[in-house]
Amino acid sequence: MQGIIHILDKSIKYALLVFLSISAFAQQDPGLSLAHLNTLYFNPAAAGVGRDAYVQNHYRNQWTSYETSQDGSGNLGTNIIGLSLPLNFQNLGMGLIVMNDKTPSGVGQQVVRLQLAYHFPLASGARVSFGAGFGMHNKSFDGQIFRVRDANDPLAVDISGRQVSQSIPDFNAGLLYSTDLLEVGLGVGHLNQSSFDFGNPNIKLANQLAINLHAKGTIGLNDRFDVTPFGQLIYYSGIFLPQGGAKVTYQQQFWVGAAYRWDDASSFMTGISVLNNRLDIAYALDLSLVNASAKANLSHEIMLRFVLPSFQLAPRIIPVKTPRFN
Repeated sequence: MQGIIHILDKSIKYALLVFLSISAFAQQDPGLSLAHLNTLYFNPAAAGVGRDAYVQNHYRNQWTSYETSQDGSGNLGTNIIGLSLPLNFQNLGMGLIVMNDKTPSGVGQQVVRLQLAYHFPLASGARVSFGAGFGMHNKSFDGQIFRVRDANDPLAVDISGRQVSQSIPDFNAGLLYSTDLLEVGLGVGHLNQSSFDFGNPNIKLANQLAINLHAKGTIGLNDRFDVTPFGQLIYYSGIFLPQGGAKVTYQQQFWVGAAYRWDDASSFMTGISVLNNRLDIAYALDLSLVNASAKANLSHEIMLRFVLPSFQLAPRIIPVKTPRFN
């Protein structure tokens, strides 16, 4: 009997957490411990910045190995694929984002977004970049396993026993100041603030404006060691979500660091560069500090970034014949 009560108590707590995350943060960009390595996702102005073209994959497994008797199989998981291409043409850059976010409670969202940026060089060697992203945002509910707090909710009635999904246009914009050692940016998501209704006029799930202020800088300690503090402040639906941390890098190849996400978790992270710095591998482990009794304590993130061969898109130069040299 005591075991049954424990299971019920755990399930109730988890259901409450799922409801809060859906009602308050349903359209928020996923929280990431390795966010300082994935500026491209939060800020379209980072598309094509720098000299290297790269492709990356960023995966997060939330509350690993936690399951309930009512939800479906699997964990809370987010996967983000990014592509950044400096075009070397009129200081332009291009990027592509593909994001998939799934939960075992039957809620999913996907994003496909093309990003374009203009990088204005300054006399000091720094850059000021302006970017915009255009794409589609899809949201889905599986009514067979999705649980709601209010049985009279129009969404609960509409999706009961079936699956629904809808795609809507989604735009973002960003501003970025960057040098080889410093990066400060502002990204604004869901500029058009479209709403999901799933064909029901009584349903309105708004894609509310999401603002992301981020910064990181590298300080050389000596010939071998650098320290990089980083921070991020997200504003969404009247709530501020700050996180910050720092990492120490050895000979620009191996690094370790730690971070803290306000009212959520502490993170421990590490990374390494191999193949002559063409492949970067990063890993983060989160330890939940809030409501830890209602969920598994640990979350994992891994990020791979591969630098592509030189890519240039420039107008073809056609020689012009003149009488002098003909």
